[in-house]
Amino acid sequence: MRLVIDRKAWQEGFAAGEAGRIAGRCPYAAATTEAWSWHGGWIEGDAGRRGFSYSRGTLPPGGGDSR
Repeated sequence: MRLVIDRKAWQEGFAAGEAGRIAGRCPYAAATTEAWSWHGGWIEGDAGRRGFSYSRGTLPPGGGDSR
């Protein structure tokens, strides 16, 4: 199974995590690519906010999603 990252949703999640928003407030329907991507971004943004190592390098280069 190949996992696909939705770039826009990931970036939105990253911004939410970086801002300290609650992870349970994901704007996407559960069990979708967008929700999975948003939560992945949120984890990285929250880690950065808390002073831990984080990565913005998980996204493929270029605009749009990786599909």
